[in-house]
Amino acid sequence: MNLKQINIVLIAIMAASPVASQKKIGDFIESKSWNEASRGAKRTMHYRPEGRAFVCENGTARYTRALYGGHTDYRVETSDRPVFAVFKKGKHRNVRFEVNGVPLDSTDYCKAWYVDASRIYLLRDKRWGDVELRMSVVALQNEESALFRFESSNPSYPLDIKAIVCNIHGKGMKRNGDMGADPYGVLEPAANARPVISGATYGAGRAMAYVFVKLNEVSDIAFERASMLWEETVEHNKMLAGRIEFNTPDPYINTLGGALSVAADGDWDGQTWLHGCIGWRMPLAGWRAGYLGDVLGWNDRARSHFDAYAKSQVTDVEPVIPHPSQDPKMNMARAEKKWGTQMYSNGYICRNPEKNNQMHHYDMNLNYMDELLWHFCYNADTAYMRKMWPVIKSHLAWEKRNYDPDGDGLYDAYCCIWASDALYYSGGAVTHSSAYNYRGNRLAARIAEIIGEDAAPYRAEAKRILKAMNSRLWLDGKGHWVEFEESLGLKRKHESPAVWSIYTPIDCGAGTPEQFWRATRFIDNELPHIPVVADGHDYGSTISTTNWLPYSWSINNVASAEVMHTALAYYEAGRHEAAFGLMKANIMDQMYIGGSPGNFGQLSFYDAARGECYRDFGDCIGISSRALIQGLFGIVPDALNGQCVIRPGFPLSWDSASVVTPYMTYRYKRMGNKDVYDITQNFARPLKIVLRQNADRGAYREVEGTDEHHQVITVDRTAPNAATMPEYHVETLPTPTQLGLDEPSKGKFTCVKMDNVLNANVTDIYENRYLSPRPATTTLQIPVTGIGEWCHPDLSADINDSLFRTKVKGDKFVASGVPFRTFRKGNNIAYTSLWDNYPDRITVPLAGRASSAYLLMAGSTNHMQSRIDNGVVTVAYTDGSTDTLRLRNPDNWCPIEQDYYVDGIAFCTTSPRPYRISLATGEVSRDLGETLGIGGVYGRYIKGGAAQMLKMPLNPAKKLSSLTLCTLSNDVVIGLMAVTLQ
Repeated sequence: MNLKQINIVLIAIMAASPVASQKKIGDFIESKSWNEASRGAKRTMHYRPEGRAFVCENGTARYTRALYGGHTDYRVETSDRPVFAVFKKGKHRNVRFEVNGVPLDSTDYCKAWYVDASRIYLLRDKRWGDVELRMSVVALQNEESALFRFESSNPSYPLDIKAIVCNIHGKGMKRNGDMGADPYGVLEPAANARPVISGATYGAGRAMAYVFVKLNEVSDIAFERASMLWEETVEHNKMLAGRIEFNTPDPYINTLGGALSVAADGDWDGQTWLHGCIGWRMPLAGWRAGYLGDVLGWNDRARSHFDAYAKSQVTDVEPVIPHPSQDPKMNMARAEKKWGTQMYSNGYICRNPEKNNQMHHYDMNLNYMDELLWHFCYNADTAYMRKMWPVIKSHLAWEKRNYDPDGDGLYDAYCCIWASDALYYSGGAVTHSSAYNYRGNRLAARIAEIIGEDAAPYRAEAKRILKAMNSRLWLDGKGHWVEFEESLGLKRKHESPAVWSIYTPIDCGAGTPEQFWRATRFIDNELPHIPVVADGHDYGSTISTTNWLPYSWSINNVASAEVMHTALAYYEAGRHEAAFGLMKANIMDQMYIGGSPGNFGQLSFYDAARGECYRDFGDCIGISSRALIQGLFGIVPDALNGQCVIRPGFPLSWDSASVVTPYMTYRYKRMGNKDVYDITQNFARPLKIVLRQNADRGAYREVEGTDEHHQVITVDRTAPNAATMPEYHVETLPTPTQLGLDEPSKGKFTCVKMDNVLNANVTDIYENRYLSPRPATTTLQIPVTGIGEWCHPDLSADINDSLFRTKVKGDKFVASGVPFRTFRKGNNIAYTSLWDNYPDRITVPLAGRASSAYLLMAGSTNHMQSRIDNGVVTVAYTDGSTDTLRLRNPDNWCPIEQDYYVDGIAFCTTSPRPYRISLATGEVSRDLGETLGIGGVYGRYIKGGAAQMLKMPLNPAKKLSSLTLCTLSNDVVIGLMAVTLQ
């Protein structure tokens, strides 16, 4: 393609992929989508496996596979056809080639391989006759440079190469030009660019040539020097990619060992693991990249990472300021950044390596410590344990005083996992953080025993946590953990957990095998499953992280790392077939059907809010290494107890497989009714091999081997476990009638006079400051404005009912044929809340008989109050009996300021949806989003806000006494504007 053609394509791409322009609540970087043009599009398989390579023919993706050289931010962006960009902050350029007058990104035929950290192309074009051109590119390891190699299939056909280098189109990129996070086309040539055209370095006969791009400019290089650099780099890359090797009957798995090693190396900066290779290229103590050192056998890198952040732990600031220490500048939504508070004091691990004086707003301690403890499971070096023991002790003391100050064994969670943004628990008892602290204390006790420290306090704390989790967070009747138990109000349990509240306790061993098996059934039955389909073929299903509404960033996403961690938990629970199916669907979605070959990305194409987004994300690389090596191949070292468990997770159809890692190689072979494992170990200290055979439903049997360097273990194949488990009970959903969603009927209406209980204007809801009750501990909580969350503490919404009031005629507003008594001036709502601002309930006297009560209501709700009753309307009869209408987000209770995004896939609610009344227009609709033209997924702002109407069924044979509205959920305000009987 010439420059003019490229610019035309670029303009078309940019026009097709805008972010919706309407105002949004929380319209920030992580709410933007550049994938609108592909939303709902039919997918095709972009890549296929060929040996260890990801291959495509005549592909179309541009600048989507990065090659990483040394451990800097320099990278070479490659495409399905030979068009490139070199990228370093402030030094990025587009690089194209013409060979014998033919632009290489528009040849008649192109086959492309991604393998061993290189991109290789085979090109044909009628203008070359029967000559084929083989082109390859690598990023050099010891300097920020790229080397391109060209080879003609005909030694007598001389090559004439033009390298065309120019500025890129993108300016002011937010995420380093990463896929889906910055606009597509940012790496294309800039409009009206003035390219620099250079030649190549040729070999004898000009049938082979090199182009050397030093940083971002073509630079002269001798042919012999280029050849030497090429061979050195290719050899280095092959060794790197060969570090991990998978051989299985499934060719889509066999490519992953090299891709995993190369992506992990790209996520290393020479000292620590990074947040991501491209879009989030910065050091990070937490999330899951820190597993990589041990799981991929880089013991030296593991210690470098752990040592660097051990030096970031605060050791000289005593916690002298008591709880709570909330930040008034952040509307009390998060901790005040002040030294000497319980949070910012001894034990806290700071943001950057080797700097213990930088406050950050995440609890990175938990993930860092979990990864450090895994390190000791791979290498129980007592000298290193002693070195790190003060770090472990200080961390556990910090977690205890901050998140379990009442000593009940259950911990609050303070943005301590990837899915932290918008996640808050207001001092509650949280499953995932309690599980991490259980494992931390349990392993600390074992380390203390080994190095001669007092293990008793840690053993007792682990026992206390597990007991409390089982008694308060485990729902035995339902077979899974809750998301959290509230610390305030009614102290209810939130019984619709996210995936992290299932996989974390399983991964941390906080329960029994039977509990683990049962808990995964919640994911099977309750969380959204999304088919991964390409070319009409179904490759299984991926999952969304929650079923909560409304959408907020990191709350309900299709995130690759979350899928892989869930797959790992399925392996740990003994559900190997389901684990492999989930993992394979994610692999196909991200690495073969997606836009980047071999990508360990952040978000899936199926993510409703953002689509396919980010590449080689540290969190995903790290947990994928565990899902593949600890899950599928089942290598689980336990050096603290002198053993290594091998619990293979192979599909039943596999009769052979093998794996190569730096610390263990084994080959599995099925021989009749026997399974044979040929095992070679290379741990720092030999470990006894224990083969764990899955017997299903939480049962297994173990066969002990030896600690010899090489051994062969032969076992009889196990029969499925005959033990029965309680069947998962899917709750019967309320009917539309029970939810108050039936269509209004014709008949006589009686407007109830409730003037005496009206206590506010509808518009007051976000004008208040909700100061009490609040937790007595430092925590993450809803801002004092009653809207937003800790990431966006200044959010608000303009609720304006002035036009709605103009629609009131004779103290009546008619919605879908139903008249409601309301006023043009003065108070027009009775708000209730567990905040002290309003009463928790109001009661309206009733009289006579009726078959229905129509309720005009408005109020707030949020994702942390989803899938739970926010409030309840109770109608009492004179005979003492009652009828109730429960107000549940999202089925029949909606946030006043926004419209739920519902797609029937990851975002589901009942049908029909409640009637909503626009306060800015007076329009009434069951789909106000469509009526008002609201687009997008995130922050579907309703100008002026919206009320809603419900139809509560009553017993017409009974005399009415009263109607009571009661708020049940913390954080929310529920208001009744009018009641009409029929």
